[in-house]
Amino acid sequence: MSKEIMYLRFLQIAVSLMTPLLFFGIMQAAKGNLKLHKRINGGIMLIVMIAVIGLVLTSQVFGFDYSAISTQEAIINIGPAEMRTRLIIHRCFSNLLFISLLVTTFSGAVKKYKLHRKMGKLTVFFWLGTLISALLFF
Repeated sequence: MSKEIMYLRFLQIAVSLMTPLLFFGIMQAAKGNLKLHKRINGGIMLIVMIAVIGLVLTSQVFGFDYSAISTQEAIINIGPAEMRTRLIIHRCFSNLLFISLLVTTFSGAVKKYKLHRKMGKLTVFFWLGTLISALLFF
C-alpha cells in the first residue's frame, strides 16, 4: 500500500467518524443547545483545517503524488476510470467545502445567524459530496 493511499485511508476514516458528530452538533443547535453546538462544530472545523494542512504538506513538502494512485486500490472503486478525473470531481466538493466551512464558522462567530444557517446547508451538501466521492473513488 502506497504512502498516499495510507494517508487517504486515514482521512476517510476520520471524516466518516466526524460525520455523525457533525449532524449531532447541528441537532444541538436546533434544540437550542448552542454552547455544545459551538464546541462540537468548532472541533470539527479545527480537525478539517489540520487535515487540509496535512494534504498540503504531504503533496508539497513530502512529494506525495495523489494522481499516481491506482484505481485498483480504491475500497469501493465506483467512478471514472482515471484517477485524475476522480481527483477533479472530489476536489470540486472538497475545495468548496473548505470555503463554506470558513464562511459558516465566521458567520456563526460574528452572530450573523441567517447567513450562518444558509451557509450551514451548503456546508452539509459539500461535506456529503466530499465524503461520498472519497469513499467511492479512493
